[in-house]
Amino acid sequence: MSLPAVGLWISCVWLVIYAVKYSSRRPKSLLPFSHSRRPFTEVSVKNLNLRVKTEALNTLHNQLSTRLSSDASRSLKQILLWLYDLGSIISIIGMLAAFGLLLSTAVTLSLDVLQTHHVAQQGASVVTKRSLDHVEVTIPTAAPMHNAFTINPIIPGITVPLSHLPLILLALGISQIVHEAGHAITAALHRIPMLSSGVSITFILPSAFVILPSARLENLRPRDRMQVVAGGCFHNFAFLCLLLLVAWSGIGSVVASLLFRDVSAFGKVIVGINYDSPLIAHLPVGGLITTVDDVQMRSAVRATADNPWDDYLLSPTSVLSRGWCVDESLLGRVSTSECVAVGSQSCFISKEDADVQYSLYPVSIFTGSAARCSSLMECAPSASCVVPRSDQQLVRLTVAWGYEGSSAEDIVIWKGPKREIWEQVEVSNLHPHFSFISRKLPNVASYFFEYLKLANISLYLVNMFPISVLDGYRMLVALLELLFVRPSGNSESMDLEALHGLSRPSYDSRTQRACRAFLSTSTLVLVSLCGLLGVLRWTKS
Repeated sequence: MSLPAVGLWISCVWLVIYAVKYSSRRPKSLLPFSHSRRPFTEVSVKNLNLRVKTEALNTLHNQLSTRLSSDASRSLKQILLWLYDLGSIISIIGMLAAFGLLLSTAVTLSLDVLQTHHVAQQGASVVTKRSLDHVEVTIPTAAPMHNAFTINPIIPGITVPLSHLPLILLALGISQIVHEAGHAITAALHRIPMLSSGVSITFILPSAFVILPSARLENLRPRDRMQVVAGGCFHNFAFLCLLLLVAWSGIGSVVASLLFRDVSAFGKVIVGINYDSPLIAHLPVGGLITTVDDVQMRSAVRATADNPWDDYLLSPTSVLSRGWCVDESLLGRVSTSECVAVGSQSCFISKEDADVQYSLYPVSIFTGSAARCSSLMECAPSASCVVPRSDQQLVRLTVAWGYEGSSAEDIVIWKGPKREIWEQVEVSNLHPHFSFISRKLPNVASYFFEYLKLANISLYLVNMFPISVLDGYRMLVALLELLFVRPSGNSESMDLEALHGLSRPSYDSRTQRACRAFLSTSTLVLVSLCGLLGVLRWTKS
């Protein structure tokens, strides 16, 4: 689905929501589900924000709080208190890690932008691709620097396929619920009632929330308050560890083996092609891609690559270990300055001498009976050994129609960047045992599992930024109070996802104020700097 189509669907959904809102008899709430005072549930819409708030879970929360406070649950409560003390420590470590990661990202982006600017001043070398319809595309040869310790945003349609958007939003919504469950459980441990809870959607981004009385929270000891504030991030960290344990255990492979057959020994199964891709007319869904250029897609011949499909199509270089023997009668030799790919023709060079160039039709060479060669000595006396010139961006896809290694094969030729194949064609190692099972199911499950992990580690780290709207700031306040002076409380209600509404304590030491101001301001500056540098790098790439 294209970006305009996604935008159209989102616009239609919000038009329907607002139409229902304004057609409702109640101007301040939308579709009230209950007229009773307890429990009360309401749905409200304001500024592209759909918010569902309910008191239906308050009773369950009160029952949990009462049970944990009973003598029969004293041991369980003590264990949970120790566990959430560990969660406070893990969250403090997360705060330090998040700040260090943010600093590393700012440094890396600064170096990338400076390097790009320096290369541009010297005149970066570029190659020009002429596609079959004579459209010229300039492709920079310089690649940006990469650092494992940097923040790389997930942006559907830019850094990940747009089709992954529903999976990302679902994973984010589940992770938010896991996060808020941490706040609710730790509040129950300390006998803090829950005023309400709910979920909301801002434009397309889902979120969850619990609302607690801030007076009760602020009157807790700093150590106990740290447990409540850090409970959300600790739950995300614990859930991430659970996901990693499931991945390590291999349970997914066992389940997949019951429904799918592993054909990675033969190649990659085509499970989907973008509807607007020119390859949709040439690649059969369900077919098997055995080679891309001269790189085998079979797992049996892998060396160090975990995924030859991704590794090759995303690499900047092409692999052509051998050329083709072409009869001299078919060769039209041209000089270097005259060889320009026009129409369906492409430039080839001699395997022996790169200065000897030819303008040839790649389809007749790649799909014909021309023998492969490593040098001129392997060809007939009346033939030459040629390979495509490196800037021609020709990619050969060998497609089999069966899974036993002896099926008929076709060759599909792509002219353009290899990455476009990776973006437009979805492949898998698994083929379903039953026809009613979707071929995309393993990939969808795998992507969703990865996005769950990314969402939880993101919520764990990002929420620990010491910014006033995030848990990290409240964590910093409680930590400084634990280390220095215990401030007085405050009597207003608080939404843990909108902690900026909390007023400042009536008494702070100068050291506390200085630490909070320095860390909060530094984090805001680094976040702004990373955003600005990221946009600059993207515009220059």
